Amino acid sequence: MTRLLDRSKLTLGLFLTFVLLITLILPAGAMPKAAAAAVTIDGNVSDWSTVGTLATNSGTAQTLKLTNDGTNLYLLVQGSGLSTSMGSFWINTDNNTTTGYQASGWGTTGVEWLLENTSLYAYTGSGSDWSWNFSSTLTSAQFYRSSSVIEVAIPLAALQINAGSTVRVGYIDNSSDTSRLPAAGQTLSAYLLTSGGSGGGSGNNTIVNPVELDSPLNNPFKGWAPSAKSTTYEQPHRLVYAGVTWKELEPTKGTYDFSAIEATNNFAYWKSKGVKVVLRFILDSPTGQAHRDIPDWLYNDMISQGISPGTPYNDTTGGMGAGNNMGFSPNYSSTYLQERHKLAIEAIAARYNTNDRPIAFIQIGSLGHWGEFHTWPYVGPNGETNYTGAFPTNDISNKYVQHYIDAFAGKEDKMQVLIRRSIALAKTNNKGMVMGMFNDVFGHKDSFDADWGWYTGTQNGYWDDIGQQQPAHANFWDTRISGGEFYGGASGMLASLTSGSGFTETLRQTELSKPSWLGPNSPASLPLNHALQANIDALKKRMGYHFVVKEISHPSTISGNTFTATIQVENKGVQHFSFAWPVEIQLRSGNTVVAKKTTTVNLTTWKTGTYTLTDSIPVSGLAAGTYDIAIAIINPETNKPGVDFANTNRLTDGAYKLSSVTK
Repeated sequence: MTRLLDRSKLTLGLFLTFVLLITLILPAGAMPKAAAAAVTIDGNVSDWSTVGTLATNSGTAQTLKLTNDGTNLYLLVQGSGLSTSMGSFWINTDNNTTTGYQASGWGTTGVEWLLENTSLYAYTGSGSDWSWNFSSTLTSAQFYRSSSVIEVAIPLAALQINAGSTVRVGYIDNSSDTSRLPAAGQTLSAYLLTSGGSGGGSGNNTIVNPVELDSPLNNPFKGWAPSAKSTTYEQPHRLVYAGVTWKELEPTKGTYDFSAIEATNNFAYWKSKGVKVVLRFILDSPTGQAHRDIPDWLYNDMISQGISPGTPYNDTTGGMGAGNNMGFSPNYSSTYLQERHKLAIEAIAARYNTNDRPIAFIQIGSLGHWGEFHTWPYVGPNGETNYTGAFPTNDISNKYVQHYIDAFAGKEDKMQVLIRRSIALAKTNNKGMVMGMFNDVFGHKDSFDADWGWYTGTQNGYWDDIGQQQPAHANFWDTRISGGEFYGGASGMLASLTSGSGFTETLRQTELSKPSWLGPNSPASLPLNHALQANIDALKKRMGYHFVVKEISHPSTISGNTFTATIQVENKGVQHFSFAWPVEIQLRSGNTVVAKKTTTVNLTTWKTGTYTLTDSIPVSGLAAGTYDIAIAIINPETNKPGVDFANTNRLTDGAYKLSSVTK
């Protein structure tokens, strides 16, 4: 609540200051009058019709406008039931929110001047203490108040500002916590003083700093990617993981059972929730039971052709982890297996290269246990070699990778391919397709940056598990997506989120490897308000992208055939947006978009940092009136706003109101 000045305490102490300041600033009887300006302080607001609105609120105090000429700063508040005995304007004249008084109820304010009723005070304190010097009193020609209109003219000389200055202003009606402009919790509205005294014409600029939300957002292509097979997750998420075995995909030779796969992984449900799929095609997934993940017909065909189909394994060393010791490692060297694999990958690409885009990311999962580019342990308890199957050399494994390149190159506007280990084809291939990467042991320090670690390998190259030297894929995240999952099942995931060395290491790896999403091992299945919720939210907010609109600058009125706005957006995440979705600036009347412009912004280039976009909306046919200015990132599937900004004023369709303007 606004703290009001106590006249009985200030009168004696301020009397000499008052006399001195009046003498220094304005000679007696020479206070500039607003009557000579384009705005007359008389309660008639018709002369404000061309001035844009800086702030709005519901309730008592409803709109705030500012304009200036060469002599005065003019302020207008309109509302219903405004107090006729108490109101206060709070003015930041150095455009620095860290200096000056921090008025409660808004964001950081940094106020240098307070106009309480007709009395103007200069702040003399250190920011939090209540210390003001009386400056001057406005005359009846400079101050008008009724229950619906407050008009003020403050001499620029009194505020010690001139053309080119940016001021930030707020108004509080009758010391209210809620009846204020801008609304409670927002930042003070900014206004750039222009020269020429146009009285609020199109030459004046409006600057607005939208209010930031300090919370994670449930946005596309980032956050958690739990298993698609369950639909009972409490933590919000916009991705799911579908690990699909070859046996599931092609139970009968040449017949791909996509309907069964999509039913098992709840594709229809996830589509209804706006959730996309991370798909991994798997040939070898260890479990606690003897089984094969390649189709039976493929196994039998290879037997009948006299080809070894592969190696069944049962790891008694415990090296694979509890419950993950049995399976079948295919014979990757088989040309027949390679031919059939190529057809399967082509079928996946053909199925999902659609405008529906159910799958956002394809993980190359065809090679090794769990599709993780290794078979391990290599040596059994009795010295057996290739204990759980032989991993192929580059000349063989590259053939499987090439199948993905051939099938998905040119489709990256819908699906992007990621690989677990850095190999030459990940960045240099005959189709020019650069791959993203995923780390399936995210959070584990040694597995991240030891000599053999995932991060070390991506940045410096490495010697792989079978003695081959592999090249680096350094800084792939500059143009492609980074993903992965927490190491060590539930225990590893919880350890990675626990404050102390665990969460510190997780944050370090996040800053270095810039993941957009983690799953299927992720906290999505934990209940809301879990003991680790603060860390879960902090990590989700930092992962991927996190867009905040910091400022919009635009003419205070619309004139001519175009309307130009400059918008500053900060990406507070570690990664760019995954796809080139269009960014749109809109003029709206209520819920109706009456004019718009699709900008040339490419969101895949917006890495961590601040970006400025300037564009002009065609307005030649726009009727006179007041319009909201909004920004939206458009989902090409729906042609509707599809990404949330970390700001208030989200509109019902998902666009964000930034300011308003009058034509």
